[in-house]
Amino acid sequence: MKGSSYKALRGQLWLLRHINPFLEWASKTLTPAASLYGSEIIFQNIVHRTLDSLGVDEPFYPLRSAAGYSYLYLLIRMVQDLPVDRILELGCGQSTILLDRLSRQRALECVSLEHDLEWLERIGKRVDGRLIHAPLVSKTVMGRATRGYDTSALADERDFDVLLVDGPRGSRRRSRWGCLELIESCLGDDFLIIFDDAERRGELDTIAAAVKLLDSRGRRYGSRLVRSVNSQFLVAGGRFTPALYF
Repeated sequence: MKGSSYKALRGQLWLLRHINPFLEWASKTLTPAASLYGSEIIFQNIVHRTLDSLGVDEPFYPLRSAAGYSYLYLLIRMVQDLPVDRILELGCGQSTILLDRLSRQRALECVSLEHDLEWLERIGKRVDGRLIHAPLVSKTVMGRATRGYDTSALADERDFDVLLVDGPRGSRRRSRWGCLELIESCLGDDFLIIFDDAERRGELDTIAAAVKLLDSRGRRYGSRLVRSVNSQFLVAGGRFTPALYF
């Protein structure tokens, strides 16, 4: 689009004003994969550029069931831009390694739960953080029977700033439902919750229940969906509200 006056630009601006909404709708609705993969490439570039600037020389493989680049991006922004001190992570993997490397840049406590002992030991060889073997057990959470982490090791733990919900393996309905008990018992007054795989129906069941739980407790918060190949849903309150603008 070229022009050096409103008169010269008027017709082009009129076309853009009327055509662009349709083009944006079409790119997201008729060809959503292209839009989502485009977002993932942007997140990939930001992640690698930031890690290079921090001197983090670590290979990451955001493929298959591993954390995607949008998730890694959110973790980096969270640690760099928010007053985060204590993180509770559900499920170990690429994100655990990233948080460990970031904790070498600034003081940061990360506690990670994982039910797969072999996987836990494998990740544990690469990080210095606190990893807890938490087998899956049958329990009832908010009136629903579910299989969730044995959280007995967290009985005396309170006031985590951040809860990362990326485990255990997802289910078709009410996925990772056990995180709800941790939202109620472990989060401080200022908090951030990040649900990974937020495009899936099972996770959306749990997200809906989580915000209802916060409402019932009178907790004030805002929320945001970050869309990429794998999407994340953020719920933030108090000092961590700026995360909604990442």
